[in-house]
Amino acid sequence: MFLSWLLLGGISSFAVTPEQVLKTAWSDSAFVSQEEMRTTDTRNPLRNVEGFASVETEDKKNEYELGVKFQFRSWPEWKLGSTPEAGRKVLKDASLAWALHERYLNLVSYEISHKKMAVLENSLKLSEGYLKAQSLSLRAGRASTKSFLGAQGDIYKLKRLENVITQENKVATKKIKSWVPSWSDESLTGFDLLSVQEVVDSVGSIPLPETSLSARISQTEFNDYSRELEILRGREDQWIKGMDISQTRKEDEIGYKFEVTVQLPHLGSDDLSRQKQNELILKKALKQKEVDDSKDRLLNLKNQILNLAGLYKMSSAGLKESGKVKGADTLSVLENKLMQEQGELDLLSQQQEILTLFVDYLLESERLAAEPEKNHLSKSLKVVKL
Repeated sequence: MFLSWLLLGGISSFAVTPEQVLKTAWSDSAFVSQEEMRTTDTRNPLRNVEGFASVETEDKKNEYELGVKFQFRSWPEWKLGSTPEAGRKVLKDASLAWALHERYLNLVSYEISHKKMAVLENSLKLSEGYLKAQSLSLRAGRASTKSFLGAQGDIYKLKRLENVITQENKVATKKIKSWVPSWSDESLTGFDLLSVQEVVDSVGSIPLPETSLSARISQTEFNDYSRELEILRGREDQWIKGMDISQTRKEDEIGYKFEVTVQLPHLGSDDLSRQKQNELILKKALKQKEVDDSKDRLLNLKNQILNLAGLYKMSSAGLKESGKVKGADTLSVLENKLMQEQGELDLLSQQQEILTLFVDYLLESERLAAEPEKNHLSKSLKVVKL
């Protein structure tokens, strides 16, 4: 008795909940790197400060020079400074949201593929039984060769589908294990996955923001390109580049020296700077296009979810109706059961597509960024304990 309890305790200790998988998003390298980023000192007009010292010996007499070199930032560089705090916050929140997004998609893939494999296993058994029934009917002259070959082809299709679903499950499993190495169970525990109707209700309850997360990130990157371009152009127009202040001492004589480095704009040509500016101009144009293209992304996602949910409802109703049909003979009964199993697989595929789009919608509407500690795919909105 004690040994059984110990074994069960050991097995359950490796069980993993979806919330434990989501928790690992806070240790994702992309999110952690945001914490390590340092801001620039926007109040400092100096780009660089260097000290120097030199000694010259002539006729056994030493001459010393001590000084400081100052290099100035251009006016646009000083005025614009570092990335605005709002832009940095968008990128930081987005990095956590993207980490959660990746985990949600793999959780959906893992859970639905498990359900598909269970249905598929039953479908293969039914198909093999149907093939045997076709073989007997063919020998008795009650079935055609065409229907027998069709039954064989259906088995091949199911086995190919089995390989695809198995591979999908392996990929999701590998990902989850990379986040939670201690996991050794064959399933996740406590995953009360949302139904399609609950997804529809949730989408309807979420107010549609004015813009999507992708649009905000693209706008932030567009602003960064604009700042960088203005800074490069400002450096070309910068007159005063630097200043040197030094003190010289020779025997008992002390002297001071003051030098100013002045750039004469537009007399020279910095090809690397011009090339960089041209690249930024192109990047700005492309990024502006991304901003424009992302504006309707949320509405498109919402419409896709609602349209697919409508099709799912129709397919589900049709499947229930077909289940009421009673076959007159063994072949008809098997055919009806196979249609039921195929219908179940189709519904699971539709549910997976809807859940995937819903995760995208949560990302783009910034629900993942605003409420990262909630499991948005859980019926009870379980909390991720950090």
